Amino acid sequence: MIGKESPHNVAPKTARQRIGLIGAGRMGTGIGISLLRQDIDLHIKVNKSRVGADRLTGAGAHEHRSIAELARHVSAVVLSLPSSREVEAVCLGQDGLFVHMPPGGLIIDCSTSYPASTVALAEQAQKRGLSFIDAPVTRSPEQAELGLLNAIVGSSEKRFPAAEAILAAFCETVLHVGDVGQGHKLKLVYNSMTMGLAAVAAEVCQFASGVDVDLVTLRSLVSRGSTNSGIFQAFVAFLLNEKPDVLAISIANSAKDIECAVRLAGESSVPVPVLAAAAHKFNVSVAAGEGELTLPHLSRLRMISEVGLGAPAQTTSPVGG
Repeated sequence: MIGKESPHNVAPKTARQRIGLIGAGRMGTGIGISLLRQDIDLHIKVNKSRVGADRLTGAGAHEHRSIAELARHVSAVVLSLPSSREVEAVCLGQDGLFVHMPPGGLIIDCSTSYPASTVALAEQAQKRGLSFIDAPVTRSPEQAELGLLNAIVGSSEKRFPAAEAILAAFCETVLHVGDVGQGHKLKLVYNSMTMGLAAVAAEVCQFASGVDVDLVTLRSLVSRGSTNSGIFQAFVAFLLNEKPDVLAISIANSAKDIECAVRLAGESSVPVPVLAAAAHKFNVSVAAGEGELTLPHLSRLRMISEVGLGAPAQTTSPVGG
């Protein structure tokens, strides 16, 4: 049923189901640890960074040298990748999942991908006897490892139960929101609000500093009203060095997410001038070489002058950008 939440932390239905995981970054590693905890026979592909891969193989995962090799050993694959560009690369081509997964296989994209790319991949997968669905997640890598993510699923009614059984291993809530592509649409809308609030909170923190307003006092006042937000609280905790590792997403990744949201709005003829301005702020930070810093650094950075840079523009990056 659309909009129905699954029970919390339901174990996968098949005790030793063989599942692949591609993308052993921080979020993917947390997902993998939770899958292994549910006695899943987990298969991963060699990753550039050995940190996550070594943790997973040390916990019992099987590592493969290629996507093709991994695909032949599993009935389902979970993707946790930076964008649609990487998802397309993993699925398409002679070494990709679409060529080497057995018919009936299920691919679950937990990345924050672009909806049009997701729909196109689902159509191509169907032609090859496979199912491709979107299930972007919210919350942190730490919560992934505890099995406490939220999944937003775009899937047919027929394929949802199989996906739900896998997602429940690492998600507290599995919400079916419509057909393929709807999960990624909702995630982009959600992320645009998050990044929009982040842009405002960053400027407010800079504003307060510039006019000698104490951040502790400002936080006390904001905490008592409807203006309060988790993003603002995180930024202040970062600036006061109470939580130096809070909100570990990079500015570059944040910029990518809000750019995709603004692009989707433009393609849908929905005007979003405030979100476009927020996207521009993130892009300025990335252009200044600050993209690899974590999101709370946005509240510390003094933005370079935007005079002459022009008005915020709709992004024209390719699918997956």
